[in-house]
Amino acid sequence: MRVPKLKAIRAMFLVALMTAALSSHAAAQSPASDPEVQAQIDLFSAWLEGQIEIRGLPGIVVGVVSGDELLWAKGFGHADIEADRPMETDTRFRMASHSKLFTATAIMQLREQGRIRLDDPVSDYLPWFTFQGAAPDDPPLTIEHLLTHSSGLPREAGPHWSDLDFPTAEEIRELMPDRQAPFSPEVRWKYSNLAYTIAGMVVEEVSGMSWAEYLQANIFDPLGMTASSVDVPDAMMATGYGNRMPDGSRQVFPFVDARGMAAATGLTSTVE
Repeated sequence: MRVPKLKAIRAMFLVALMTAALSSHAAAQSPASDPEVQAQIDLFSAWLEGQIEIRGLPGIVVGVVSGDELLWAKGFGHADIEADRPMETDTRFRMASHSKLFTATAIMQLREQGRIRLDDPVSDYLPWFTFQGAAPDDPPLTIEHLLTHSSGLPREAGPHWSDLDFPTAEEIRELMPDRQAPFSPEVRWKYSNLAYTIAGMVVEEVSGMSWAEYLQANIFDPLGMTASSVDVPDAMMATGYGNRMPDGSRQVFPFVDARGMAAATGLTSTVE
């Protein structure tokens, strides 16, 4: 047990060392022009390239950020092994649950505009929204409950992580009445992709736009996030790989459209 812990400590130390060096020189000059910083970058890069070789990792992109500035970024290994496509800083990745940050941002934008309140019942905006409550005296489920994982809703809408067949928005509306909440609202914290899916549907209902359209117009475009999108196949997308098997092989995963659950897990972006 000690060896993995030592490796983890060593990795964190190298990252911290490089980050400190980059951050301390960020305001003064370009990091690449400073010998001390470049030495830390070289040390970290050599270590990471060694990890890729030893562990048989497909590839990785690393970025160091100070404040709002990306100080340094570099790709290591491959974005696609079979195609011999190298990992680059502009390689696209599925961001999975980081998508929830954008859903929460969208909700807060609408709140600031006075178009919703966090303590409003979800059913005020989605009249079809109903489910099997944990107790007959449960209070109404609110938008805040969705964002804080305190809704008590089940984690998923169905077996889509196994069969990779994510439900459409219409299918989610149809299945909700049969979904059983294991807990009442505010009883305990329970992570829920389904809750954030519903939050995204609130955004769509209030804004009159699809979740992808809302993000493009209100977050991506204003921030200049030109490499970000929602569930769009991209030639620059990194290939997904599974766990390393005893023979060194890894399962290759296809591109999967999150469909109606995009607000919980459908974002694509880059380190830049």
